[in-house]
Amino acid sequence: MKMKLSKKLYVGLAIPVICILGIGVYSLKAFTLIDRQVGTIYDDRVIPLQQLKLISDDYAVYIIDAVNKANSGIFTSAQALNSVNQAMTRIEEHWQEYKNTNLTEQEVAIVAEVEKLFVTADAEINQLVTALESGDPEQIENFDGELYAVIDPLTAKIQQLISLQLEVAQNEREKAAQLYNNIRIFFSILLILAIVLASPIGSILSRSITASIQEVINSLVSASSQIAAATEQQERIASQQAASVNETSTTMDRLEEAAQTTATQSETAVANAQRVLSLAQEGMEAVNSTQSGMWELNEKVGAIAELTYRLNEQADRIGIVSQLVFELANQTNMLALNAAVEAIRAGEQGKGFAVVASEIRKLADQSKQSADKINVLVADIQTVIGKTVTATEVGTNKVKQGLSNTEKTATVFQEVAEAIDEIVLSSEQISLTAQQQAIAIAQVVQAMNALNQAAKESAEGISQTKIG
Repeated sequence: MKMKLSKKLYVGLAIPVICILGIGVYSLKAFTLIDRQVGTIYDDRVIPLQQLKLISDDYAVYIIDAVNKANSGIFTSAQALNSVNQAMTRIEEHWQEYKNTNLTEQEVAIVAEVEKLFVTADAEINQLVTALESGDPEQIENFDGELYAVIDPLTAKIQQLISLQLEVAQNEREKAAQLYNNIRIFFSILLILAIVLASPIGSILSRSITASIQEVINSLVSASSQIAAATEQQERIASQQAASVNETSTTMDRLEEAAQTTATQSETAVANAQRVLSLAQEGMEAVNSTQSGMWELNEKVGAIAELTYRLNEQADRIGIVSQLVFELANQTNMLALNAAVEAIRAGEQGKGFAVVASEIRKLADQSKQSADKINVLVADIQTVIGKTVTATEVGTNKVKQGLSNTEKTATVFQEVAEAIDEIVLSSEQISLTAQQQAIAIAQVVQAMNALNQAAKESAEGISQTKIG
C-alpha cells in the first residue's frame, strides 16, 4: 500500500516533533524533580538549620551570658531580665517554625527528647526570672553555673538536630546529583540514538518523497499531452463550426433576398387587388345604371348592348386578375415551403421563422381559394351577361324579365365586390406577413453573423491557447 506524498511529509515531520516533544516532557519532569530537591534542601534543611542555630545562640548568649553579666555587675537585673524574656520569646517562635517544617522520623524522635528538656530548662529559667525580678544579687548568683546543667543537655540535642539537618541536606544533595547524572545519561543516549537513526530514516523518507514527486511529475507530463491533444481536437471542431456557421450565414442572406422579393410581390398583389375592387365597384355602378335604365330599354337597346359589351370586358379583366392572384398564391406557397425548409436547417434559431412560414402558406392557400371563388363568380357574371344580351334581343316585352335579371346581376356584383374585398384584405395580410418575415430573416442574419464572428474568435482563441 503506497502512502500519499502529503502523508509521507507528515510522517517525516511528525517523527522529530514527537521526539522533541517527548524530550521536552521528560526534561520538564526532571527539572521539576531537581527544583523540588533544591527546594527541599532550602526549605526543610537550610531554614531549620538557621532556626536551630538561633535557638542555641539564645540559650548560650542571651540567657546564660546575661546571668553571668548580671553577677559581674555588667548588666543590671532589669537588663538581664529583659534579655532573658526576649530570648525565651524568640526561642518559642523559632521552635514552632522549626516544627512546622518537613521533619524526618529521626528528627521527630529527637524533637520529642528536646521538648522534655525544654520543660526542665523552662522551670529553671522561670526561677531565674523570679530572681531577676526581685533584684537580689544572692539569688541571682545562685544561678551562675547551675543553668549549664539544664541548658547544656538541651543545646547538645539542638546541636544533634543541626548535625542531622546537615546530614539530610547532604543526602538530598546526593539525590539531586544522582538525578542530574540520570538526566545527563538519558540525553546522551537520546543524542546517540538521534545520530544513529536520523541518517537512515532521513534517507528512507527522502527516497520515498523523491519517488512520489517523480510520479507527480510524470502524471503532469501525461496530463499535459492529453490536454494538448484535446486542444487540437477542439481547434478542428471550432474551425468546422465556423465554416458551418459561415455557410449558414450565406444561406440566410439568400433567404433574406427572397423574403424581400416576396414582400415586394405581396405589395404588388395588394395594389392589383385594390384595382380589382375598384373595377368591381364600377361594375356595381354599371348594374345600377342598367337597372335604372330598364324602363327606357326600348329606346336604349343599343346603349344596353354597349354596356353589356363593356361589362363582358370587365368580367374578362376580373378573370385575368383572379388568375394573377391564383399564380401569386402558388408562388407565395412555394416560397413559404422553401422558407420552412431553410428554417428546419437553421435548427433552434429558425423555429420562430418556421412559424411565420407556416402562416404565409395558410394565407397563400386562402388566396387560392379566394381566386377560385372569383373564377366561379366571373363565370356566373359571363352567364348573366349572356342572358342580358338575349334579353336585349327579345325587346321591350321582356322589360320585366330584364329588370329581374338586372337585380340578379346587382346581387352577383355585390358578392363579387365582397369577394374582392376579402382578396384585398388577404393580400394586405400577406404583404404585412412578408414584411415581418423579411424583418425576422434580417434579425436571423444578424444573429448568424454574430455567431459566425464568435465561432471565428473561438477558433482563433483555441489556436492561441495551443501556441501559448
